Amino acid sequence: MSTTPELTLNHVAIAAPEPEQSMAFYVAFGFEPGFQRLDDAGRIALQQMRRGAVFVELLADRDTAAPGHFGLHTPDLFAMLHHLANQNIRPLHPPRHGASGVLWTFFEDPAGNLVEVTSPWPQ
Repeated sequence: MSTTPELTLNHVAIAAPEPEQSMAFYVAFGFEPGFQRLDDAGRIALQQMRRGAVFVELLADRDTAAPGHFGLHTPDLFAMLHHLANQNIRPLHPPRHGASGVLWTFFEDPAGNLVEVTSPWPQ
């Protein structure tokens, strides 16, 4: 079995139907607003709340955002995909370039939980 590539906890994504209220809650814990995506009507669909190297992702958009999940980060997504493929674990879709500047994909664990894996976008 090959050595597992480096991997760290990156974020947890949770439902936030009223994102402004959720943002205020997390600010009280010392988080600061980060990347934000708006829906077609200009409302917050996704809001990252950062504290240090980790963040909470607030999901108001139930149509295009993945439901609750946790995110892992690796320096090289393709090395991680190769490592997992050797164990017959495949992503739900090919890696995508995110608006926040990362390369990402999702996996589903045996219980149906979603796991996002990100890496820096290759320059």
